[in-house]
Amino acid sequence: MSGIDAVKRIVETEAQARKIVDEAKVKAQTIISQASQDAEKARQEVLAQAQRQRDEILAQSRMQAEAEATKSEAETEELMANYQKAFQTRKDVAVDKAVDLILRG
Repeated sequence: MSGIDAVKRIVETEAQARKIVDEAKVKAQTIISQASQDAEKARQEVLAQAQRQRDEILAQSRMQAEAEATKSEAETEELMANYQKAFQTRKDVAVDKAVDLILRG
């Protein structure tokens, strides 16, 4: 192989190498772009799932709070009825004693 052939061969090899490097750059950029899109999609899915879980937790908490409030209201009404009954009983006893004292003089 002559010197000119060797130089031609080197120039051809360098051209092929540049072509391979350029193709690799394009492929790498495509991969990076796709990875970025995939990461953003995964991020959005995670955020959506977290939002759904948050909404479920809030709904459950609201239902529990309403159930507790209803239970507390029922207990309060029962206590009020018991206090009213006790008050009425004591009032009746007091009235009976007052009438008895008045009648006995």
